[in-house]
Amino acid sequence: MSDDIVIMPIIIAFFAWFVWVVFSTIRRYKMAKLQAELQHRLLEKISSGQELLAYAQTAAGKQLLESLRVETASAHTRIIGALQTAIVMISLGIALLLLRGRVSGAEQGFVVFGTIITVLGIGFGLSSAASYYLSKSFGLLNGSRA
Repeated sequence: MSDDIVIMPIIIAFFAWFVWVVFSTIRRYKMAKLQAELQHRLLEKISSGQELLAYAQTAAGKQLLESLRVETASAHTRIIGALQTAIVMISLGIALLLLRGRVSGAEQGFVVFGTIITVLGIGFGLSSAASYYLSKSFGLLNGSRA
């Protein structure tokens, strides 16, 4: 098997991923900018604290105040994201380690990258486990207080 058969899909996948990251970042930036502009216009219309309190008690006001929060990702979302990353990285690392004997001349590269990716995946898994147990002990999961 030729090295080009392995290298070309990896290069194409890398550039596709890079383009996806750039465009999704631009899209999120534009959405955040539009949302901030809308929130700014709504808050300019409120002239006093009493009006703000009255508006905050309506459904639309609650939704506006909720959207003003900087971070909306819950503990569950972050833990599951780290766990998903761990599973994908461990799977990719193991696949690279299994392919090391199948491609002549590239064994060392497969071992190096496979090992690095597998260890990173294990790190993400340990991180998600630690986040889960700490979040549970701090009462961030299921509304329970320790």
